Amino acid sequence: MAVTRLKRKERVNKVVAKQRTAYLKLLNKKVMVKSPYKDESGIILDSIPEIN
Repeated sequence: MAVTRLKRKERVNKVVAKQRTAYLKLLNKKVMVKSPYKDESGIILDSIPEIN
């Protein structure tokens, strides 16, 4: 019994490891674009509602 469980666990671990490495590779491929409004105050210009 224990051998079957270990084989199953080993198979699951391999699948999880492959998925994790694939996900990390995908994250490293993504290009992060710098926001043009990063230096601004954090508000979007031309859409400020009037305060009465």
